[in-house]
Amino acid sequence: MHILVVSGTNRAGALSRKLSDIVANKHRDLGASVDLLDLGEVLNADFIAPTAYKQPTDAISGAVDRFLAADGVVFVVAEYNGSYPGALKLFVDMLPYPAGFNRRPCAFIGLAAGRFASLRAVEHFQQVAGYRNAYQYPERVLIANSYGQLSDGDFGDDELRQRIDHQASGFQAFVNKLGGEAAKQRDPA
Repeated sequence: MHILVVSGTNRAGALSRKLSDIVANKHRDLGASVDLLDLGEVLNADFIAPTAYKQPTDAISGAVDRFLAADGVVFVVAEYNGSYPGALKLFVDMLPYPAGFNRRPCAFIGLAAGRFASLRAVEHFQQVAGYRNAYQYPERVLIANSYGQLSDGDFGDDELRQRIDHQASGFQAFVNKLGGEAAKQRDPA
Protein backbone atom coordinates (compact mmCIF):
# COMPACT_ATOMS: atom_id res chain seq x y z
CA MET A 1 0.00 0.00 0.00
CA HIS A 2 1.25 3.45 -0.93
CA ILE A 3 0.04 6.42 1.14
CA LEU A 4 0.55 10.03 0.16
CA VAL A 5 0.52 12.61 2.96
CA VAL A 6 -0.19 16.11 1.64
CA SER A 7 1.04 18.99 3.76
CA GLY A 8 -1.64 21.36 2.52
CA THR A 9 0.02 24.76 2.71
CA ASN A 10 3.00 26.50 1.20
CA ARG A 11 3.57 28.72 4.25
CA ALA A 12 7.19 28.63 5.42
CA GLY A 13 7.63 27.09 8.86
CA ALA A 14 4.03 25.88 9.02
CA LEU A 15 2.97 23.42 11.71
CA SER A 16 1.26 21.49 8.92
CA ARG A 17 4.65 20.20 7.79
CA LYS A 18 5.64 19.11 11.30
CA LEU A 19 2.33 17.31 11.70
CA SER A 20 2.67 15.76 8.23
CA ASP A 21 6.07 14.34 9.22
CA ILE A 22 4.51 12.69 12.29
CA VAL A 23 1.62 11.30 10.24
CA ALA A 24 3.94 10.00 7.50
CA ASN A 25 6.12 8.24 10.07
CA LYS A 26 3.05 6.66 11.67
CA HIS A 27 1.94 5.23 8.33
CA ARG A 28 5.47 3.92 7.71
CA ASP A 29 5.45 2.28 11.14
CA LEU A 30 2.23 0.53 10.11
CA GLY A 31 3.93 -0.91 7.02
CA ALA A 32 2.90 1.41 4.19
CA SER A 33 5.23 2.99 1.71
CA VAL A 34 4.78 6.74 2.16
CA ASP A 35 5.39 9.85 0.11
CA LEU A 36 5.17 13.26 1.79
CA LEU A 37 4.06 15.96 -0.64
CA ASP A 38 4.87 19.32 0.91
CA LEU A 39 3.12 22.05 -1.09
CA GLY A 40 5.75 24.48 0.17
CA GLU A 41 8.34 22.48 -1.74
CA VAL A 42 6.43 21.70 -4.94
CA LEU A 43 4.38 24.83 -5.60
CA ASN A 44 6.32 27.33 -7.62
CA ALA A 45 5.58 30.04 -10.17
CA ASP A 46 4.68 27.33 -12.71
CA PHE A 47 1.44 26.66 -10.83
CA ILE A 48 0.13 30.19 -11.28
CA ALA A 49 1.10 30.58 -14.92
CA PRO A 50 -1.91 31.16 -17.21
CA THR A 51 -0.82 28.12 -19.25
CA ALA A 52 -0.51 25.76 -16.26
CA TYR A 53 -3.80 23.94 -16.84
CA LYS A 54 -3.35 23.17 -20.52
CA GLN A 55 0.46 22.97 -20.67
CA PRO A 56 1.72 21.73 -17.30
CA THR A 57 5.44 22.01 -16.71
CA ASP A 58 7.57 19.10 -15.48
CA ALA A 59 7.22 20.44 -11.91
CA ILE A 60 3.43 20.33 -12.10
CA SER A 61 3.35 16.95 -13.82
CA GLY A 62 5.74 15.52 -11.23
CA ALA A 63 3.59 16.65 -8.29
CA VAL A 64 0.42 15.39 -9.97
CA ASP A 65 2.04 12.03 -10.76
CA ARG A 66 3.02 11.61 -7.11
CA PHE A 67 -0.61 12.16 -6.16
CA LEU A 68 -1.93 9.76 -8.78
CA ALA A 69 0.47 7.01 -7.61
CA ALA A 70 -1.15 6.89 -4.16
CA ASP A 71 -3.53 4.16 -3.04
CA GLY A 72 -4.76 6.53 -0.33
CA VAL A 73 -4.17 10.19 0.52
CA VAL A 74 -4.05 11.88 3.93
CA PHE A 75 -4.59 15.63 3.75
CA VAL A 76 -3.20 17.80 6.54
CA VAL A 77 -5.31 20.94 6.31
CA ALA A 78 -4.55 24.15 8.16
CA GLU A 79 -7.29 26.68 8.72
CA TYR A 80 -6.68 29.99 7.00
CA ASN A 81 -9.39 32.63 7.28
CA GLY A 82 -12.12 30.11 8.05
CA SER A 83 -11.30 27.77 5.17
CA TYR A 84 -8.47 25.72 3.71
CA PRO A 85 -5.34 27.28 2.18
CA GLY A 86 -5.43 28.60 -1.36
CA ALA A 87 -2.26 26.65 -2.11
CA LEU A 88 -4.19 23.42 -1.55
CA LYS A 89 -6.97 24.56 -3.90
CA LEU A 90 -4.41 25.50 -6.53
CA PHE A 91 -2.84 22.05 -6.32
CA VAL A 92 -6.20 20.27 -6.47
CA ASP A 93 -7.13 22.29 -9.55
CA MET A 94 -4.15 20.75 -11.35
CA LEU A 95 -5.34 17.17 -10.73
CA PRO A 96 -6.91 15.48 -13.75
CA TYR A 97 -10.60 14.74 -13.89
CA PRO A 98 -11.82 12.17 -13.04
CA ALA A 99 -8.63 10.33 -12.07
CA GLY A 100 -7.54 12.79 -9.37
CA PHE A 101 -10.07 11.95 -6.69
CA ASN A 102 -12.44 9.49 -8.31
CA ARG A 103 -12.84 6.59 -5.86
CA ARG A 104 -9.53 7.45 -4.20
CA PRO A 105 -9.57 6.85 -0.43
CA CYS A 106 -8.85 10.10 1.44
CA ALA A 107 -8.45 10.97 5.12
CA PHE A 108 -8.40 14.43 6.70
CA ILE A 109 -6.52 16.02 9.57
CA GLY A 110 -7.14 19.65 10.42
CA LEU A 111 -5.23 22.03 12.61
CA ALA A 112 -5.93 25.56 13.73
CA ALA A 113 -4.61 28.01 16.27
CA GLY A 114 -8.18 28.72 17.41
CA ARG A 115 -10.80 26.75 19.29
CA PHE A 116 -12.75 25.52 16.28
CA ALA A 117 -9.99 23.03 15.39
CA SER A 118 -10.08 23.58 11.62
CA LEU A 119 -13.57 22.09 11.41
CA ARG A 120 -14.73 24.62 8.83
CA ALA A 121 -11.56 24.28 6.74
CA VAL A 122 -11.73 20.49 6.69
CA GLU A 123 -15.44 20.50 5.88
CA HIS A 124 -14.90 22.96 3.04
CA PHE A 125 -12.16 20.76 1.65
CA GLN A 126 -14.25 17.62 2.07
CA GLN A 127 -16.91 19.25 -0.09
CA VAL A 128 -14.38 19.51 -2.91
CA ALA A 129 -13.18 15.92 -2.41
CA GLY A 130 -16.79 14.72 -2.33
CA TYR A 131 -17.63 16.65 -5.47
CA ARG A 132 -14.72 14.87 -7.16
CA ASN A 133 -16.02 11.46 -5.93
CA ALA A 134 -13.36 10.63 -3.35
CA TYR A 135 -13.99 7.83 -0.88
CA GLN A 136 -13.80 9.79 2.37
CA TYR A 137 -12.64 8.05 5.51
CA PRO A 138 -15.12 9.25 8.15
CA GLU A 139 -12.76 9.55 11.13
CA ARG A 140 -11.23 13.02 10.97
CA VAL A 141 -8.68 14.35 13.43
CA LEU A 142 -9.26 18.01 14.24
CA ILE A 143 -6.68 19.84 16.34
CA ALA A 144 -7.42 23.09 18.18
CA ASN A 145 -4.75 25.27 19.76
CA SER A 146 -2.24 23.78 17.35
CA TYR A 147 0.69 25.83 18.62
CA GLY A 148 0.14 24.35 22.08
CA GLN A 149 -0.36 20.81 20.76
CA LEU A 150 2.81 20.38 18.71
CA SER A 151 6.28 20.99 20.04
CA ASP A 152 9.71 19.67 19.12
CA GLY A 153 8.23 17.47 16.38
CA ASP A 154 5.88 15.60 18.72
CA PHE A 155 2.48 15.93 20.36
CA GLY A 156 1.88 17.71 23.61
CA ASP A 157 -0.46 15.01 24.91
CA ASP A 158 -1.07 11.29 24.57
CA GLU A 159 -4.74 11.70 23.66
CA LEU A 160 -3.85 13.45 20.41
CA ARG A 161 -1.19 10.86 19.62
CA GLN A 162 -3.79 8.13 20.15
CA ARG A 163 -6.26 9.84 17.81
CA ILE A 164 -3.60 10.09 15.08
CA ASP A 165 -2.60 6.42 15.64
CA HIS A 166 -6.23 5.30 15.52
CA GLN A 167 -6.93 7.24 12.35
CA ALA A 168 -3.81 5.89 10.64
CA SER A 169 -4.56 2.25 11.39
CA GLY A 170 -8.23 2.68 10.50
CA PHE A 171 -7.41 4.49 7.28
CA GLN A 172 -5.00 1.78 6.17
CA ALA A 173 -7.73 -0.82 6.77
CA PHE A 174 -10.12 1.40 4.77
CA VAL A 175 -7.63 1.66 1.89
CA ASN A 176 -7.05 -2.10 1.96
CA LYS A 177 -10.79 -2.72 1.83
CA LEU A 178 -11.47 -0.23 -0.97
CA GLY A 179 -8.09 0.30 -2.56
CA GLY A 180 -7.91 -2.55 -5.03
CA GLU A 181 -11.38 -2.08 -6.46
CA ALA A 182 -11.17 1.70 -6.21
CA ALA A 183 -7.88 1.79 -8.11
CA LYS A 184 -9.39 -0.26 -10.94
CA GLN A 185 -12.31 2.14 -11.27
CA ARG A 186 -10.54 5.50 -10.86
CA ASP A 187 -10.04 6.23 -14.50
CA PRO A 188 -12.67 4.28 -16.40
CA ALA A 189 -11.53 3.08 -19.80
